[in-house]
Amino acid sequence: MKIPSLASLGYSMACLALLALGGQASAAPAEFNGRGVYHFASDSGCATSTSNDRNCNRIALDVVDAQASVDPQAHSIVIGADTGHDSKTVIGDVLLHGSGVAKNGQRVPLNLLVLLRRSGKVWKSDTYVHAPVRGSFSDIVLDPYRISVREGSGERVLFSAEQARKVLAQPSIAARVASYFVVVRPSDAQNPAADDITIGLGVGRASKSLMRASFTSSQPGDAELDQVLSKGTWNLDLQALSSQIPQWVVQRQLFVFGLEDSPLLQEVRQRGLNKRDSLELGAVNGQGYLRYNGREQSFPTASVAGSAFMRDSFIGLILAWHRSSQVAAAAAVSDAAPQAAQ
Repeated sequence: MKIPSLASLGYSMACLALLALGGQASAAPAEFNGRGVYHFASDSGCATSTSNDRNCNRIALDVVDAQASVDPQAHSIVIGADTGHDSKTVIGDVLLHGSGVAKNGQRVPLNLLVLLRRSGKVWKSDTYVHAPVRGSFSDIVLDPYRISVREGSGERVLFSAEQARKVLAQPSIAARVASYFVVVRPSDAQNPAADDITIGLGVGRASKSLMRASFTSSQPGDAELDQVLSKGTWNLDLQALSSQIPQWVVQRQLFVFGLEDSPLLQEVRQRGLNKRDSLELGAVNGQGYLRYNGREQSFPTASVAGSAFMRDSFIGLILAWHRSSQVAAAAAVSDAAPQAAQ
């Protein structure tokens, strides 16, 4: 019989506790208006977070005339905007945190991202699943929100709660919907467990490497990630391996992770990333910094931006999982050693 690890038991107990708390308190509906990044509570857990803060579900509104309403009791999310936008304009997104059981029996964090555009009266949505490991998933835990858009005086449902769970269970469905095939591999084939990955687009040999991402910290491996980010010494390094990363993607990442107002990144906002550009975010003993191609500035909100990136982004979720997996493996070896000696 397979005995669950302490880490998986702890995660399951935390999820149950959050669900219990969610049932005790009836959250009021929330209205969000105008350009900004807004968070609301998740009763299904938050990836990478060990604190009591459950506000990790996200709505990002990219344009000033966008509106969103969230009703936690009715489990309803409704997005609206004026009609004067072209087909390339992103109106906003909805990001929901959840989890699922991978084929190896381990529960892993999963994120569902629904990106919304509007051209005239026509809405278009792209769907993505953020998962730290490949494959399909079972026993999906996700807040049962229905995601709709406003059309005239009515609403149109884009995702029912059941559809959202099915997409998380089979991430390949989301890839087909978005026509977006992501390839992730270790940057160093000799060290596949390192917090250093290369991300590309395409299939097999036709894939093209776009970015290299790494996370390092001077704190012990068993230190909680949120404590490392808020008080420790750490570095998140993103290196462009191509000049073909879409400009709108770069600009939007700066927006949702609180980096777009930095004078240091003005050039990046205007033209995107060139091949070999390097963007680093980090801290030394809790004192944050932002670095671009060797130029550095103080960045007091580095811990906030870093936490959001490691929790909400596809790249960050993988890096955070690598780190947690290493901690779990080390703990398993430590637990097994006394038994082997007996």
